[in-house]
Amino acid sequence: MTMDPAIAALLTELEARWMREQAEQASLSKADAYARVDDYLLPVGPETGRLMNDLIRALRPAVVAEIGSSYGYSTLWLAEAARAVGGRVISFEIHAGKIAAAKTMLASVALDPVVHFVEGDALASLEAFDGEIGFVLIDLWKDLYIPCFDRIADKLAPGAIVIADNMTFPAENIGNANAYRARIRADARFESVLLPIGAGIEVTRRLP
Repeated sequence: MTMDPAIAALLTELEARWMREQAEQASLSKADAYARVDDYLLPVGPETGRLMNDLIRALRPAVVAEIGSSYGYSTLWLAEAARAVGGRVISFEIHAGKIAAAKTMLASVALDPVVHFVEGDALASLEAFDGEIGFVLIDLWKDLYIPCFDRIADKLAPGAIVIADNMTFPAENIGNANAYRARIRADARFESVLLPIGAGIEVTRRLP
């Protein structure tokens, strides 16, 4: 895959910001870090981003859904691949400031026409969404993973892929992560695997 140098440079810039902010968060108490969580970039990381990009290029979905944008790092990976295959990204995000920042960033590398943001509560937005989805990233508050999945399960195209981030890290998310994985495995319509990539990702496929 040959990526537009401007997009690659922007991803590298965001990854450097992530490293700086991780160091800053580590210097804070847990309470202070939590209070400022919306100030920080909370990305899927380059390994997960690259895998998602490759999967979209292989699957060629018409619609890619992103549930939680976190300033648009993952959106860049998704949109770059979606544009390459003639698809589009719908990003569901509740935080207006994050949407504004992501839009500006996407426009700086001419990816803004590929992405449509839906601002508001993810559960209500997903409930209202009418259409078929070919690829999904779930990366928001971890207690919302199961209700989000329940709202998209019937909207997934045969062969669709769902990636859920933060399955093994941080440790405080493990309970919600395990519950999510158990929910997926209880549904015969899906096959799923946990991969030790980034913070741990669950890769789930809707059977044909």
